[in-house]
Amino acid sequence: MATTASPPPLTTKAAGFENSSFHDYYEYFLEEAASMLCRKDEVLSFGRLLLPLLYFLIFVLGLGGNLLLLVVLLRYVPRGRMTEVYLLNLAISNLLFVVTLPFWGASVVWNWVFGSFLCKLVSTLYTVNFYSGIFFISCMSLDKYLEIVHGQHHCRLRTRAKSLLLATVLWAVALAASVPDMVFVQTVESPPGVWNCYAEFGGRGTEWKLSLRFMQNTLGFLLPLVAMVYFYSRIGCVLVRLRPPGQRRALRMTVALVVAFFVLWFPYNLTLFLHSLQDLRALWDCKVSQQLDYALQVTESIAFLHCCFVPVLYAFSSRRFRQYLKALLAAVLGRPQMPGPAPAPLSSCSESSGLTAQEEMTSVNDLGDRQAEDCASG
Repeated sequence: MATTASPPPLTTKAAGFENSSFHDYYEYFLEEAASMLCRKDEVLSFGRLLLPLLYFLIFVLGLGGNLLLLVVLLRYVPRGRMTEVYLLNLAISNLLFVVTLPFWGASVVWNWVFGSFLCKLVSTLYTVNFYSGIFFISCMSLDKYLEIVHGQHHCRLRTRAKSLLLATVLWAVALAASVPDMVFVQTVESPPGVWNCYAEFGGRGTEWKLSLRFMQNTLGFLLPLVAMVYFYSRIGCVLVRLRPPGQRRALRMTVALVVAFFVLWFPYNLTLFLHSLQDLRALWDCKVSQQLDYALQVTESIAFLHCCFVPVLYAFSSRRFRQYLKALLAAVLGRPQMPGPAPAPLSSCSESSGLTAQEEMTSVNDLGDRQAEDCASG
């Protein structure tokens, strides 16, 4: 990758600033060769075998799942509520993110063969959507917090105009985080006849890598995790106190959302932190370095699964969304829908729906729908 934040093991991506570059790996360890020799041939071979397969799998799953989510949102779901605005932006972000993975997978096998323009463009796209996806996941937890915990008191904060404004700000922040990609990423011919795509920091490579890695650990993991834990713990308290129908299912969903984020992102961010200690010479041993390189490749791929699973988890936590999906599948297959509640527009602070309380209270999203209806009637 482009702006490498660590001694990259094999990936050539420009991602969350440990977007490790397969060939930046060589650059880093050539710099270290003067002080010690640590061969990484097995690590390189492992990456050539593992990364293209994983990137292709994530690309297929992420492309299919997010395209389906996008079609349902655009065809059936009114975009008047904040949650739908964030979910729509999350689907777009994930689609743009997974589109970059085939480039990085190909570069692991054949080096960078796509030219200088695509090197900078793909690296920038990767980083922008790496951060924006995490931002929109955090905003969805904020929206549910305002919707369920504060209800009618914050209706004026949960308008379409304000949600679009916040989404614009988040895209701008993600774009700002990609500035190092725009500035430093370039194609480099090394050795002669072999082109690589990575960030060239000049004589301040270590300082830049440490700074960018710190930004990813904080802006891309710690702050969103703290926010999600706080928002969903408050939502959990409301569920326990009110004891609505479907309380247990809703509580399981709140826990699942936080756990999914932690499980997918914590191993990768921990590996980045350990790489930082290695750069600072607080942690150095050839065997340890090799283990960290293996860990980075595996945990990075696990983290990328967020674009496949998290949107589905959020979308399917709503009974209404499942109804929309059934309607879409029925339309595609040309089959009449089975008798049952027809999909109704999701409610906002200015509109309500006709679903029963029992239907709505079966998950966190459905509880939010009911709170929005109370807001409309209040």
